Amino acid sequence: MSSDTARRRPAVRGEGARLREEIIEAAMRLTEQAEDPWALSLRAVAREVGVATTSLYLHFDSLDELLMAMKTAFYERFGAALQEAAAEAGPTPYEQIRAYGDGYLAFARTYPGAYKALFTTTLGVTQLVGEQYPGKDQFEMTVSVLRHVPLPEDEARHRAVLLWCAIHGLVSLTDAVRRFPWPPEGELLDGIARQATRALT
Repeated sequence: MSSDTARRRPAVRGEGARLREEIIEAAMRLTEQAEDPWALSLRAVAREVGVATTSLYLHFDSLDELLMAMKTAFYERFGAALQEAAAEAGPTPYEQIRAYGDGYLAFARTYPGAYKALFTTTLGVTQLVGEQYPGKDQFEMTVSVLRHVPLPEDEARHRAVLLWCAIHGLVSLTDAVRRFPWPPEGELLDGIARQATRALT
């Protein structure tokens, strides 16, 4: 047995699905710890799980396929953070969107590696088919809230895109240009939410 493979008992019937989840969780941990999400490798993931690298191919045809599964899991965690924040907010579209902003920033600060993998790389994009894309459920959740402003479908989608760009810009710019005299993040989120939920004139 090679030095990069920890001793692990052979899987028994019914454990294949669990091993697949362990592989995804290991990829998530390694990505969260890495400075560069592109540094992830199948060998490193196999070492983290404690199996031979060839065992990963029983569940994923390629590194890209594993990365896509990992990004999907990260998006589920991201969506849970948004929903948790919204659950504690008031019922108005402004309050909901403002809460999404808090959840978005909290996720970015708590899981910087995951945030990089989701929003600053093209990891796993070769696995996308048609109009499918990771994060679609979270985007549609935002559109649904904006429809209650009320807004027509096309305007709600347009504002959801602008909202995403604005909050991502807030995260990226405040992290990269730290000497700029930024207003408090809460004030910036207030302004973003007000613009996103303003009534049509």
